[in-house]
Amino acid sequence: MKIVKKSGHTDILLEHEEVERLCRPGYGADTCVWLAMGPDGFECLYYKVNAFNLLGKTLRERWEKGLTVAKRDGCEEIRTVNV
Repeated sequence: MKIVKKSGHTDILLEHEEVERLCRPGYGADTCVWLAMGPDGFECLYYKVNAFNLLGKTLRERWEKGLTVAKRDGCEEIRTVNV
């Protein structure tokens, strides 16, 4: 896990092993909703839940309305990260 502090926000970049272990892609509802692929690879959006997509919606809004396949709200390991 790599923590990158930038102006105004923090990026949490994940290695492939961490993605498999923590985020569980491909496990349907047990997949973490905050997993994303960004320009620097896999990223955890747990601390960016109010970021807007191109349509002006937040991931949190989509998740709360049940519009995401992934349903799990983060993990204990990410919750302990000091951002």
